[in-house]
Order: sequence, then structure tokens, then C-alpha cells
Amino acid sequence: MSSVFFVVLGVYIAVIMSISIWSYFRTKTEVDFLAAGRSIGPIVGGAVLAATQISAGTFVGTAGRHYLAGVSWVFPWLGLWAGWLVCAFFVAPKLRRLGALTVPDYISARFGSPLAGALAGVLIVVAYTIYLVAQFQAGGEVAEVVFGIRPLTAMLIIVASTALYTLLGGVRSSSYIDFLQTMIMIAALIVAVPVLLNQVGGGDPLAAVQRSLGFLDTLDDRLVGWYYRPRELLAFAIAFGLSIAAAPYELTRFYSMRDERTVRRAIFIAIGFQVVIATCIMSIGMLMRVLFPNLPSQDQATAIMALHVLPPVVGALLLVAMLSAIMSTVNSVLLVTGAGVAHDLYGKFIRPNASQKHLVNANRLAIVVLSIIPLYFALQKLGDVQGIVLEQAKFIASFFFVPIVIGLNWRGGTAKGAVAAMIGGFLACLAWTMFFQEHYFPLYGIDSVEPGVAVSLLLFIVVSKLTKPNPGQNLEVFFAEQEKDRNKNRNKNHKKG
Repeated sequence: MSSVFFVVLGVYIAVIMSISIWSYFRTKTEVDFLAAGRSIGPIVGGAVLAATQISAGTFVGTAGRHYLAGVSWVFPWLGLWAGWLVCAFFVAPKLRRLGALTVPDYISARFGSPLAGALAGVLIVVAYTIYLVAQFQAGGEVAEVVFGIRPLTAMLIIVASTALYTLLGGVRSSSYIDFLQTMIMIAALIVAVPVLLNQVGGGDPLAAVQRSLGFLDTLDDRLVGWYYRPRELLAFAIAFGLSIAAAPYELTRFYSMRDERTVRRAIFIAIGFQVVIATCIMSIGMLMRVLFPNLPSQDQATAIMALHVLPPVVGALLLVAMLSAIMSTVNSVLLVTGAGVAHDLYGKFIRPNASQKHLVNANRLAIVVLSIIPLYFALQKLGDVQGIVLEQAKFIASFFFVPIVIGLNWRGGTAKGAVAAMIGGFLACLAWTMFFQEHYFPLYGIDSVEPGVAVSLLLFIVVSKLTKPNPGQNLEVFFAEQEKDRNKNRNKNHKKG
């Protein structure tokens, strides 16, 4: 396996470095670095959105949850796709119309408040540092199981390789690399599932499915039914759905696409990619439970499969796909957090008159620094990979869903309302996690994201109603289409009258 893997890995690295170098010579301005010159089309854009979301949390964490909990873990995917649909119809077109570079740019423009934008930048850095912990931890788990190397060594390799191609070409290189990574992920998963079915059923796929379901039902009947209660699954689905509808590492990719129509088409293409990936990941998790019912850690399921079940070439392809999943997400998160520091804080408050070359270099320096911080926490193994991903999703939803999704569709939101919503949502989610989650979630299925978003929404509405409304020019780009529709309806009603 090792020699085949390193050959496949070598080809993969050669391709991504070629793309990065090509992109480097086409990156001259901050718009080039953070938005690829707004040149990305729907197919590449859809692959980018899919690759960004399909992370270590999917290949390691979600497969691990299906190994642990069986079929019922599919329901969080439904929440995720519902969040994508909310994004497609109510968020993405308006954000692309703005033509900004980051989510804090939107917050500043929509609410007319640089302070609100700066707060958004700080929250992004905090939340996505947690997300990077999950990615690095997953890489360490896989490397330890497959190659027997220390997790820290694997994490450093991931950081160095991903940071390098992120530094070189920014969003332009990462977009085309993400397209490649999505194709690798889908190919590896589609090939792996039949191999597992053959191992279980001896060449008869239908017999393999029947045998698997029978074995899992005997092992634990919850694996083919309700491992989690419906209310708990609903809470998980809400967390992922609300988060993806307002996730900065996805939303900033809209700015790199050609126009509003491209953005919407890309989202539907991304959902298509994710349906294929989700189906394969569920099958892998459950089939691995049949073949290896007592693994020491659920997060080891895919690595064990690549090492002991799949043929060498297929196993090598799957390991590269897992690496691709980690790298694509780390890349997107580093771009967003680096921009949060360099563009939204440094470029606006410390060096507002800096040259484009200086700002590009500031983004690169921020990426290097922010790639190192999560390593310490990843080595502590603070939880399973999917659990860490879920926690950051709850916080993202709690402080960004309301000012982004509601703020884009309600004219009445004000700057003070947005600030109150972000701070209140963050604190409510944190307080519930620390003091109430352990007691109330098992009893009532009330997850921390629900009070977080509820408090955020309440504060947004109440504080906005009590404070001075935003100037009309701040709202025009977001609500011009609604005003046109209202005027048309008024004219029609006037003519009828």
C-alpha cells in the first residue's frame, strides 16, 4: 500500500502545485487573491462549494457516526441541504450582487458600521480556529492508523502543504484544486462501496445488503432504526442547516463567481455532488461496522478500510481523497480567517491606505500564523471529529444566521441590532453549552444552537426597533429588486382602481 500511495500522492501533489504556480502569476490584486478576479463558473463553483463543505468531518467524522449510529445519522444531511436551499434563494444572489470580498464586508455595508464588520471578523477567526482543530485532528488520526507516524508530524505536513498552495494562488488556485479534489473524492467513494459490498456478500450486492442489515439489527437494532431520538436528530439537522446558510467559508466563495445566476446554479450542482458523497459515506460507515464491529475508535473506520479492505490502488485513491477533503476545507478556512485579520481588521483599521501588493502579502502572513495556532488544541483530542465540527457549526449559526439571512431579507435591521445579535447569539450558545446542554439535551433535545439563534433573533428585532434605522443608500443594493416589485404591484393596483 505505502509505495502505491506515495506514487498516487506524488502525482496529486505535482498537479496541485502546477495549478498553484499558474495561479500565482495571475494574482496581482486583493480581488485576484480573495475572489479569483470574479471568474469562476457554475461547474467549478459547485465543486468548490462541495469540496469546502466535504471535509475531514465527512470522511472521518460522518463515516464514524454512521459506524456508531447507523442509518439515522443521514438526517443531518437533510438539514444541511435545506440550509443550502435557503442560501440559494435568500442569501447568495444578494451577496454576489454586492461584489464585496468577505462576509465582514457585507456586514459593514449592509448595516453601515465598520465596528459591526470588525466584530464579524473576530468571530470568524475564533469559530474557524475550532474548525481547523477538527481537520488537523482527523489528519493525525488517519496518519497514525495507516502509516504509524506521530499525529503532530502528519498535522505539520498538512499545514505546510495546504498553506503553500493557499499562499501562492489564493482563491484562484484553490478553486481549480477544489474541483480536482471533488472529482477525486467522488471517484474514490464510488469505487470503494462496491468493494465493501463484495467483501460482505461474496459478489452478490443484494445479499450483501440483506446480510448487513440483519447483522446490524442483531448487533444493535438502533443501527437500522433510531439510534438517536427524532428530536435529537432534528437538533443536529438544524445546527448544520442554519450554519451552512450563513457559513463565511462558503459565502465568500460566492464573491469569486461570475454573477448571481452562476452562484445559484453552483449551489444546486454542489447539492448534487453532496448527495452522491453522502450516500457513499453512509454505506461505508455501516458496511465497516459489519466487517469490523469493535474498532477502538469510530473515527478510524475509513482509514482501516483503506488499509485492510480495499485493493492497493483503490485504497491509495481513498487516502488521497481523504487528504483532499481535509486540504480543501483547511484551504477555505485559512483564506477566510486570513482575510478576517488582514482585510477586515488590518486593512481597514491599521493600514487603510496600503497598496494592493502590501494587502496580498498581509493576507499571506495572516494565513501562516493562523494555520499554526490550532495545532496545539488538535493534539489534545478534545472530542471526536464530528463532534468538534458540530460545535463550531452551532456557534456559526448562533452569531451569523440572523444578521446574514434575516439582515438580507428585512430592511429594518440596524447596526446596533446586528452587533447585539452577534454578541447575544454567541453568549447564549456558549452559556447553554457550558451550563444547560448536559441536562436539557437528553431530556428535551434542546441543543445550544436553538437558544443561540433565538436570542440572536430576539435581540436583532428588539434593538433594531429601538435604534436609528440605516441610511437608504446602505440598503439599495440589497433591496432594490424588492422595491421594483412593490412599485410594479402598486402601479397595477392603481390602474385597476
